[in-house]
Amino acid sequence: MTNDFGRLYVTVLAAVVFFVAWAVIAARPWVPENEGKQDPRLVALTAREQRLRQDAIAIKKIVDKRWATYRVELANRKHLIAVRAQQNVARARAQAQAVRQVQTYQQSSQSAAVSSAPVVRVAPAAPAATQTRTS
Repeated sequence: MTNDFGRLYVTVLAAVVFFVAWAVIAARPWVPENEGKQDPRLVALTAREQRLRQDAIAIKKIVDKRWATYRVELANRKHLIAVRAQQNVARARAQAQAVRQVQTYQQSSQSAAVSSAPVVRVAPAAPAATQTRTS
């Protein structure tokens, strides 16, 4: 472009287009008219979210209470198991001691019986005193 007036017209036209575009963008014609009002779907969604949060808090309290009860019952059950195990060990020891006492008594009575008992000897079998014949 060698024409100065052409350059001037193009520059002015570009400035006008720039400012018109600026005005259109500043007016924001794509935004709905009820910009101040909230979408009822968003309001319902927010209310549902709050209800779910409250429910989650209530459920967490219930679960925590149940876990606390479970832990107490588990501790009691473990204690009872330990007590029962100790009782079983004591019972097994008592039975083992009783068996040892019986064995000791039997051994002492056998040794006493062997030393004090008379020796019994069996004679060889004698022939029968009478013989009967059958015809």
